Amino acid sequence: MKLLIFVLMSACAGAQIRQPSIGVMLDESGGSRPVNGAAAAAILGEPVFQGAAISLACSAALCLAKTEGALLSSTGDSWDAPSGAALVAFDTAVAGDAAYVYFVETRQLAYWSQGRLDPVDFAPDGDVLSVRASPHGFEYAIARDDGIWVGDRNLGPANAILLLDGGGALLAADGQVRLLKTDGTELDFPIAGAESFIGGFVRMSPRFVEVITPGGMWALDLAPGHEQIYLLPGVSR
Repeated sequence: MKLLIFVLMSACAGAQIRQPSIGVMLDESGGSRPVNGAAAAAILGEPVFQGAAISLACSAALCLAKTEGALLSSTGDSWDAPSGAALVAFDTAVAGDAAYVYFVETRQLAYWSQGRLDPVDFAPDGDVLSVRASPHGFEYAIARDDGIWVGDRNLGPANAILLLDGGGALLAADGQVRLLKTDGTELDFPIAGAESFIGGFVRMSPRFVEVITPGGMWALDLAPGHEQIYLLPGVSR
C-alpha cells in the first residue's frame, strides 16, 4: 500500500512539473526561443536555431525560420534562399509537413514539402503581407492604396496582417490588434505602450501568435472562448 501511494504521488508530481508549451517566439536578438509554462507567467527555453532569424512560423510539429540567406527547419534541414524576410503558411490539408513560403524581397513563392523547396508560379500585383493555405491552393493579403485586400474583400488600412488557418485574420492598426473571426464577429485587443505602431505577427503555434511592438512582445491566445493577450518575457527588437 505504501508503495502504491508513493507511485501515485510521484505520478502527480511529474504531471505538475511538466509545463505546457505555448510555442516559439522571436526574442529581441532574433533568437527562436521556446515559450513554456502558463501564458501569464511564461519562461523562455534555449534557441531552436543557431543564429538570428528574420522570420519564423511554427505548426504543431515543427518550425520554419528564415535567416538572411537560408530557410531552416527545426528538424535540422536547411535550404539556400533569397535574402530578406519570408512569409510562411503551413498546408494542413496534406499528409506530413508542407508549407507555402513567400520571399518578400524577391517576390518569389515556393512550396516546401518532404525536404524539397519547389518554385510556384505567382505574380502578385502589389506588396504581399501574408499568405494562407486553402483547399484550392493558397490565399494572400495584398497592400493597396485604399487598404489591405484579401481576394475581393477590403479589410481597411493596417500596418500588419496575419491570415489565420481556416479563415479569419489578425490586423494591427492604431495601437491595437483586431481579430476578425470566420463567423463575422470581431475582437479588439489594445496593446499597452504600442501607441500607433505594431511591428508584426509571428505564428508561435496553431493556438498562439506573437505580437511585436516597440515596447515588448505579446502572446495572443486564439482558442475560441479563451482569446486573451499576455506580455511575453524580453523586449521587442
